[in-house]
Amino acid sequence: MSRYKTEGFTLGRKFFSDKHRPVHLGPFPLERLSRGEMPGLSALPKDEPVSFDGETPDALVNAMSDYQAMMDAIRDGMVNRVRSDIPGDLQERANHLKGFGYFSDASMVGIGPLSDDARRATPLRNSEIDRLARHLSTRQTKTLASGIDMIMADLKESMAAPPSDISAHTTALIVLNEAPRAPWPDEPGAEWLRDARQPAAALRAAETAVVLANYIRLLGWDARAHTVTSTDVHLGRLGVSSGLLWSNGADYEAPYVGQDFGLAVVTTTLPLAHDRPLLSKEDQPWFRTEGPNWWLGASGARRSALNGDPYKSRPFHLGPHPFETLKRVDQPTTYIDEPNVARVPKRTDMFARAQFGDMGPALQKGAKGGHYARKAAPSSAQRRMLGAFVLLQDGEAAEKPKKRDPDQDARAIKAAAYFLGIDAVGISRCPEWAWYSHDATGTPIEPPHDQAISMIVDQGHETMEGASGDDWISVAQSMRAYLRFSLLGGIIAAQIRNLGYSAKAHTVLDGEVLQPPLLLLSGLGEVSRIGEVILNPFLGPRLKSGVVTTDMPLSHDKPIDFGMQTFCESCNKCARECPSGAITAGPKLMFNGYEIWKSDSQKCATYRITTEGGAMCGRCMKTCPWNLEGLFAEKPFRWAAMNMPSAAPVLAKLDDLVGNGGLNPVKKWWWDLSLSEDGAYRPTEKPVNMRGLQPDLDLKYEDQTLAVYPANLAPHPWPYPFPMDREAGIEAYQALVTAEEYQERLARGDDSSVHRYSGEGESPVLRVVCSKVEHMTPDVTKYEFRSLDGSDLPKWEAGAHLDIVVAPEFLRQYSMSGDPSDRSVYQIGVLREDHGRGGSALMHRIFSEGRRVFVSRPINHFPLTADATKTYLMGGGIGITPMIAMAHSLYKPGQDFEVHYSVPSRGTAGYLEELEAFPWAKDVVLHVSDEDSRADFSRILGSYNPGDHVYTCGPDRYMQSVIEAAEAAGFPDDARHLEYFSTPDVPEYENHPFTLRLAKSGIDLTVPADKSAAEILIANGFPIDLKCSDGLCGVCVCGLVGGDVEHRDFVLSKSQRETRIITCQSRAADPDGMLEIDL
Repeated sequence: MSRYKTEGFTLGRKFFSDKHRPVHLGPFPLERLSRGEMPGLSALPKDEPVSFDGETPDALVNAMSDYQAMMDAIRDGMVNRVRSDIPGDLQERANHLKGFGYFSDASMVGIGPLSDDARRATPLRNSEIDRLARHLSTRQTKTLASGIDMIMADLKESMAAPPSDISAHTTALIVLNEAPRAPWPDEPGAEWLRDARQPAAALRAAETAVVLANYIRLLGWDARAHTVTSTDVHLGRLGVSSGLLWSNGADYEAPYVGQDFGLAVVTTTLPLAHDRPLLSKEDQPWFRTEGPNWWLGASGARRSALNGDPYKSRPFHLGPHPFETLKRVDQPTTYIDEPNVARVPKRTDMFARAQFGDMGPALQKGAKGGHYARKAAPSSAQRRMLGAFVLLQDGEAAEKPKKRDPDQDARAIKAAAYFLGIDAVGISRCPEWAWYSHDATGTPIEPPHDQAISMIVDQGHETMEGASGDDWISVAQSMRAYLRFSLLGGIIAAQIRNLGYSAKAHTVLDGEVLQPPLLLLSGLGEVSRIGEVILNPFLGPRLKSGVVTTDMPLSHDKPIDFGMQTFCESCNKCARECPSGAITAGPKLMFNGYEIWKSDSQKCATYRITTEGGAMCGRCMKTCPWNLEGLFAEKPFRWAAMNMPSAAPVLAKLDDLVGNGGLNPVKKWWWDLSLSEDGAYRPTEKPVNMRGLQPDLDLKYEDQTLAVYPANLAPHPWPYPFPMDREAGIEAYQALVTAEEYQERLARGDDSSVHRYSGEGESPVLRVVCSKVEHMTPDVTKYEFRSLDGSDLPKWEAGAHLDIVVAPEFLRQYSMSGDPSDRSVYQIGVLREDHGRGGSALMHRIFSEGRRVFVSRPINHFPLTADATKTYLMGGGIGITPMIAMAHSLYKPGQDFEVHYSVPSRGTAGYLEELEAFPWAKDVVLHVSDEDSRADFSRILGSYNPGDHVYTCGPDRYMQSVIEAAEAAGFPDDARHLEYFSTPDVPEYENHPFTLRLAKSGIDLTVPADKSAAEILIANGFPIDLKCSDGLCGVCVCGLVGGDVEHRDFVLSKSQRETRIITCQSRAADPDGMLEIDL
């Protein structure tokens, strides 16, 4: 038996454990209800309308409206073209989807047939959808979060798709969420909650239904969500047919809940096992349904008569946990040197660094398009809604506010957040040092708000019981919590804006504040050994956070002290169990002005992004003794942990002995499916991370090699690669000092331990606007870019290319095709390659007129020889682009040149109209394959005349033919020039390990067969530029001092290869050979 008790408050009693209860059975003992035959649905009442339009300006339902409409806008979508490999057993499928629903905090889930009597003759449609659809199609998000552009493109395309119907749908899955209780008369903080009960329950049900519908579509079956504001079906009738509701002919009632609930439905073509309808309420046997079993919770269900609503006798603003019993202090229990806290750019985030390739191509591949989240279907389903909510998390405030009471508003905000379903809320100041220095675009942040409302969301203990912490459900646990805050925190921000104050919800996809210090200031936890994870006394580390910042004056909470520092100093369990070895077993140290157990974030991110046995990792949260509802949920042990923290080793050992942190297979409801190359989800081929505890592992701090990247090692703020120097990171960790030593040094005037950011300098990228998009053929598009203020762009020369930041993980090189003398505009032509590396396809999806994008300053690895006697410009397909710029440059001084443009057909050829209009059109020869006018390169090039040069760009075979003809005609090596757009067909190279010697330091590095020289250099702290990783762009070039090289690049000429090497591709020619480079 466990019981939380505070002054006049009981948070429920559990006499029986739910340890042996499968998740798909849910929190209520529905399996004990008696079932019968299907009633006639047509006689059942119609659904009562639910309004999201409040009667007063301060009504919370007004703030819910846009979020409900956004979920209605995305309740449908594209179906995966390839069906996934899922179990064929219909009951297993049904249990799985119910488990997902309960994981998402549904109160009840039922499944039944979709009969004609349940279909509406006239669908109900939210009138706000069209406004949000326009918003979605025109607004560009500021965030560069992984995969955000793909999410936005998917949303836009789904909304633009022709409407479909559900005539082929045969099954309905019903989600029921219990409504929060009605506010008491004169309840403190409840003034915004009028008429919000049913909308709140319906909103939460819609959240789950829209995610489940998207999940089913990702698996390859059609599905649509139906909500109280947009539906093609009768929700109540389907609640009856699926065994969740009774009806007395006038209204509906749910077992154990009554009439206070919200519904949403998913209809689908996916075959599932159905639940039988309930016998009438009068025909239910009392002893089975409401007898001692229900009162005591003997079935193991989490809900019982004694373990019910935590707010039954407790005001909403106090929350579900007894925070009022905790010790409050004036300052956090860990030292913060506020005057010297370093503000760093958003670009320092490790997942951002992975996207940009700072940590090498393997991590960039894992981060591409949010792959680390998309590779598991449940989290992929959650991210779509998460991305859509980015559009709502900020906005304009209503008219200027009236003077308000900070105490009253603080209570109202807490009451509203808890009413909606947030697990813990704290309010604090939001000091300037808690903000990033620059946003995701590199723009300096001038903090607009001085108040912070911090919120935490439980990641779900029941599912974590069945998980290892780093298996295939791990990422969905995080996304579930992030999504919940994006919805509920976003509503709180909207409510504040409705009252006339500025407010923004800072979510995982678009946040501009550092959340850990705000959690400390607001009294939601203390620093833990896990590092950046703040540990809460009631949820432990099993949480995700979000922050709403505002300029609304609010009263503040104080930090808390529940003995965490002494406890974590004595317990090493998270460090012991960390699969990446990222968590320190050593002391707290000062980092960027904070005292913290600083983990190796690079190691952590590397494992989370690249692990093949699961998706992401939360093993530290899983195994922490404070992962409550385990040992510390028992009152005596919680008391000991808080009041006798030095007993931590004994308590942690006891936690091991009772198996907390281990696996409970009864709680596993998810499937171990991973994303395949064709887009389907299939059983993973790699062993799943099904880890047990390692109680015998003796982890020693002195055996750890950790790296950190304080402010002085932070990257520049702009969206462009900045290779990490791990060797410098290791040295930085070794230079960290304790808070005591740090303060002693400052007292002596020694600020050598203070970390300061100085990473700005000149931006490597320009922010420009896409001023013109011209689709020259179905697959070839011309893009033009101009400066934001209309000023001239940096000058460039023919042959130059631009690095285009299509998305952080899609940095692509495109030749410039305009006139170099016209500095008002940059121009490129792009061929969409649907089966390429993804950059051109994404560009065609998201680059529209008015979009602001980042491009590099022009780079030229393909320069034009100015004094050539005659120049032959040979362009194949999209390879015509650099030839246009070269022709412009040659024409003006009157030099001799010819342009030869080879295309399969006129229908696939871009630039035809432009080429005819140029003043040098007479010098252009068009060669069209399907018109029998292929280019004869031998005839065109004839015999070489001294001073002639030939330039070629296009498909590999085309360029090789040109170069071979030029060589045969006598063109010397330095008169033959080529530029690759994509990796050509290459021989079947065999990789062997070799040694890379650094001439300037004498260091020898071993390059294994599965790594490139560039990767090994970066991993060992020798930062070199790395972009394409295909041997195309040439930025990773190094001087070659000695050794036989197998050159695999497409950049260097024969003569250049004698003294240079492209390190991302080329290797030693012989197994175990040695190459010496000038580093």
